[in-house]
Amino acid sequence: MPLRHTLLALAIATVWGLTFVSIKLALVSVPPFALSGWRFFMAAVPLVLFVGRPQVPWCWLVLYALFIAVGQFAVMFISLNMGMPAGLMSLVVQTQVFFTIGLAVALYGEAIHRAQLVGALIAAIGLVIIGVTKLQGGVGAAFLLVLLAAFFWGAGNTVAKHVARIAHTGRVSAMNFVAWTSLAAVPPLVVISLIVEPAGALTAPLRTPSWALWANLCVLAYAAQVFGYGLWSNLLTRYPASMVSPFALWVPVAGMTATAWAFGERLSATQLLGAAVVLTGLAIAVLGPKWMATRDGKARG
Repeated sequence: MPLRHTLLALAIATVWGLTFVSIKLALVSVPPFALSGWRFFMAAVPLVLFVGRPQVPWCWLVLYALFIAVGQFAVMFISLNMGMPAGLMSLVVQTQVFFTIGLAVALYGEAIHRAQLVGALIAAIGLVIIGVTKLQGGVGAAFLLVLLAAFFWGAGNTVAKHVARIAHTGRVSAMNFVAWTSLAAVPPLVVISLIVEPAGALTAPLRTPSWALWANLCVLAYAAQVFGYGLWSNLLTRYPASMVSPFALWVPVAGMTATAWAFGERLSATQLLGAAVVLTGLAIAVLGPKWMATRDGKARG
């Protein structure tokens, strides 16, 4: 991968890590489903006016939107409201790697490497360590919600993989996909917000506007969604996933650093141990197959 693309992947991961600060700040003024609705509405409009709809059935765009917008992000926002530390969330949600792999094996019959199994087991041990501390701290439900959000992220990745296979005009443009799936996410988020959240939740950014709130909304919509997901998808179309995905390991590093600075979040020694174990498992799962293939190639040579 050229240096410019390496730096781009690091920039995307850094932006995603910093996003957890904006999420926590925005939730002070806007409830979870309304916040998700604004995020995806701003990401879609006006972009959909300039890019054509991906040539795939609407049902797949809607399904992806439900998994990512309602499943991943709304559930993450709820977890934050329940007391889950933003920095720790940025780490735990990376377990989406294992859900993505598991769903690919179950639905597409993809082979799973032994390094991925070892990495999953190690990461699971780390999650148990962290989970025990969260249960003791009274936010066990919030911790489980983050795992659920990670599953939805993996499910969304699986749908995106399927969309790439059935696209009528070849490879799906990243910007088209981001724009139109964001648009598809808005109606269900609006309906859920109207049903379960206080009256006026959706209009909160308009009724009590502030530069800080709109700045955070712009970070979520344009920096994290359009820039982050759009360019990350573009990198995945250029290079093997095994070359791109390791950069996601930088997200929790950036996220925990940013939230520690912004909110004074500190992890206990036990939580730091659990975080280190999870990162080790993730690194083995993502980097292990490539390293072992290189080693075996050298041995045969």
